Amino acid sequence: MEPLDFLAAVLPSPGHGYYCAADVVSPDKPHLFVDDPKKFWPTADEWLAQRRDVFFALATFDPVVLTLKKGRRTAKNARYIKSMFIDMDGYASKKEAAQALNAFLARTGLDVFGTPWVIASGGGLHCYWALETPVEITYWTPVATAFKRLCVQENLSIDLDVTADAARVLRIPNTWNFKPKYPEPRPVRLLVEGGTVSFSDFSERVLSLLRDADPLAGPALPALELPGQRPTNASPTRVKLVENTTSRFKNIVDRTKRGDGCAQLAYYVEHAADEGMEPLWRGLLSQAKFCTDGERAAVWLSKLHPYDDTRMRTKLNEIKGPYSCVKLEGLNPGVCSGCKHWSNITNPLALGRELLADNAEKEVEIHKVDEITEERETVKVMRPAPPKGYSYGANGGIYVERIIEEADGTKRKQNVMLLPYDMFVVDLLVKDGEHTVHMVANKKDAPVDILMPQRYTVSKDDCVKKLAEQNILASFGAGNDKNLFDYIRACVEEASMTKKAVRVPQQYGWQEDGTFVYNGRVFFQNGTERSVPMPDLANLNRATRPMGTLENWRKFPQMLVKRRLYDMLAMMCIGFGSPLMRFTQMSALTFHAGSTESGTGKSLTLTAIASIMGHPVNYRTGKSTSPVTMQQRMGNLNSLPFVSDEITHKSRQDMEWFPGLIFDTAEGKGKEKSEVYANRERINNVSWSLLAFLTSNMHMQDYMSGSRQHSSNGELFRMLEWTPNEALNWTPEETETLKLLYSNYGVAGEKYIRWLVQHQDTARSVVQLAEEQLKQTWRMSGDERFWAAGCAAVVAGAILASSKYADVVDIPTDAVINSLFKLVEKARKVVRAGVRSAEDVLNAFTREHYGHFVVVRVSDGSLLASLGNGETVDQTITRSRIMGRVEHEIDRKGYVDYYIEEQVMKSHCVALSFGYEDFKRQIQRLDGYSVKFLRKDMTARTRGPQMRVHAMMISRPKDVDSQANEAAVG
Repeated sequence: MEPLDFLAAVLPSPGHGYYCAADVVSPDKPHLFVDDPKKFWPTADEWLAQRRDVFFALATFDPVVLTLKKGRRTAKNARYIKSMFIDMDGYASKKEAAQALNAFLARTGLDVFGTPWVIASGGGLHCYWALETPVEITYWTPVATAFKRLCVQENLSIDLDVTADAARVLRIPNTWNFKPKYPEPRPVRLLVEGGTVSFSDFSERVLSLLRDADPLAGPALPALELPGQRPTNASPTRVKLVENTTSRFKNIVDRTKRGDGCAQLAYYVEHAADEGMEPLWRGLLSQAKFCTDGERAAVWLSKLHPYDDTRMRTKLNEIKGPYSCVKLEGLNPGVCSGCKHWSNITNPLALGRELLADNAEKEVEIHKVDEITEERETVKVMRPAPPKGYSYGANGGIYVERIIEEADGTKRKQNVMLLPYDMFVVDLLVKDGEHTVHMVANKKDAPVDILMPQRYTVSKDDCVKKLAEQNILASFGAGNDKNLFDYIRACVEEASMTKKAVRVPQQYGWQEDGTFVYNGRVFFQNGTERSVPMPDLANLNRATRPMGTLENWRKFPQMLVKRRLYDMLAMMCIGFGSPLMRFTQMSALTFHAGSTESGTGKSLTLTAIASIMGHPVNYRTGKSTSPVTMQQRMGNLNSLPFVSDEITHKSRQDMEWFPGLIFDTAEGKGKEKSEVYANRERINNVSWSLLAFLTSNMHMQDYMSGSRQHSSNGELFRMLEWTPNEALNWTPEETETLKLLYSNYGVAGEKYIRWLVQHQDTARSVVQLAEEQLKQTWRMSGDERFWAAGCAAVVAGAILASSKYADVVDIPTDAVINSLFKLVEKARKVVRAGVRSAEDVLNAFTREHYGHFVVVRVSDGSLLASLGNGETVDQTITRSRIMGRVEHEIDRKGYVDYYIEEQVMKSHCVALSFGYEDFKRQIQRLDGYSVKFLRKDMTARTRGPQMRVHAMMISRPKDVDSQANEAAVG
């Protein structure tokens, strides 16, 4: 029979994967993978000519895996196999081996399957039971292991490494065995031609013959084809256990001496000097190789036989991984099955495990992902040393040390995993007198910030429930909850003694202790920074997260300088000036950009201001934000600039809210509120000291100085207005620069704030000097104190942002000052033109109500009386229709007397936000006027009913040359 006929019988048919031929004896160990066994022969002939040994693999291999792994012949890559096989060793002759084989077949009844294929390998016999069809390796392996156990059980001497090895290679007939120990090469020949057997029949027969069934073989029987995927123990928790442990062979030896270790090691120690210990020695070497004290253990094991050092090192080099308990049982059957650990561990390395700990205090990186924006950021925090009795795994995880007492009374330490990742206290936080524990669970893919009221750490149930809310569960089930709670309690107890509680900021910007809150961090004067959870400020935390580079952000202000757009540049410096309002005596100043034309740059300026501190869009408030929410945002910003676009949106048609917002902004605090269910005021934490920049399509100074019912002088002194009116055109290159603001933002503010916190005295001096010079140069009055403070902050911001100080960007300060002065001059004109006097109040009253005045004059010697609208005054007139009385030269020649009910005039003054006392005082000071207060019948000398009231009588000579006065008295 030709070798190809033999291979066709014992190998899977083509289409089941790649075949492998190899020379595993030569140092280079060449391998050939082909899709058809016929392709072996050209290479086999070359190898034989070179006096090489030729072997073939019994299995076929996955072509995809072979491509990726570059042709590795491993059991893991094997796909199909079509034979059961043994390598008979240890017999004096082939005849003796053949006799032993026949006796084995007869004794077991395997002779019912006929004679196996038998190959003379040059040293022994290779026997094959060819299967009818190829079998997947998954089903073949447990049966091959059981067949090996049967051979040992029946005292058939075989090479135990061969029978259950899916990647095994054996010799091809019609080749030669060139082993150096033979004086002459020996031929490899086919001695017996066998038949085929059914895999299911063969496996059923073998398994029925085993006296001590392998408990691990049961679930893998080929006859049981269960649907679905087989379960695995490779959970993240178990993987972490492996990552954080190392094995020490000495631990295995110590446990073995106590009777709690490896039965195979105990057997070897007792029988090490016996013949035939090499397989077991090799198996124990495979354990030692993967122990931290493996070198020392391997020498100790080898000296027990003894095996020489060269042989030991050769075997160690050949070993690819630790032998499993099943494989060790196959090498020396009947020992492992009596071990207490049998079926509970995979290999003896588990008996030598000890924790790899990393308990040093150190800085660690937390890689967070924002749930909404999905942006990634890296935060560095200090991980404290664990409390006594606990450890961090070197590769993550928390362990508690427990003393385990064995059945014989012996005690040993065991580390129990609490969590497969680190979790530790970062800070203790305090807010409104209540303490909160801030912990971090450093999960690999999604770290979790844990905020837990400190009171929960004294109750296991509350603590475990709070952790469960954030997907933190103790490893290995509820039985470990108590251990996890004890760990949390120990961490918090230690932190409460070693850490000072950190006050949770309720606002951004300057804090009472001179620190500055920005981008979820607290910036300290000594240059350090600390991330602190601020759940109430989550929106600002996201909006102020820096992105891009300072170099790219600078290109925009540098472009404004090049284009000489100094007005826009001055407004942009509001972003730098806002934190400096703290160093003035005023709380806030509002800048308004109003333009009826589009494309003039007001929205772009707002974007630029926002980009200094954060996202150019998300940082600002939108057009639908209510005034109350605006004030809340100002309170949250505290020191950062407040920016809002399109304040005259259609939802704000009644702009009377705007002057109130201007006044409230300048006040620097939110409205006082009462407790809902208590007769007391709430604590007002809504305060600020900042600069605001608002935009609209109206000129708000014109609105507030026009025909408003209320006086706006106070509001006008708390606002400056920029009214750009020229459309801006940008080159393609400049347009690209504008786009940079949307990918480079927050970097300027972060650098500026970091410098500002560390140089507060310098900043204060620059602001105060700027304010003094502006007041002097611009001749500013006390009424202009808000303008002075706000402009000084903007100028100082431009100065401090320069390369001389914070090194953010260089801006021409003189140009900024000139632009601001133009705004102040414009505001002065508006205020002067819009100042309301007592005479204006009187004129307004007259214009509005003259038709309801009783006008009395003398005509042709007769006294005539009528209403100002010409109606007759008679008994039908009512008091509500009489708003005043004018007498032309009735009591005094050459004088006109004007009577107004005091109560009515007071109401009028209140409606115009003009003090009644101021009105009286100013009227009395007017040239030619005299004022008296008396009771007056407003319908005297008429046919109307009597109407006596407390009235103000204003008299003036008839010849006073004043159009306003003429209008006032009709």
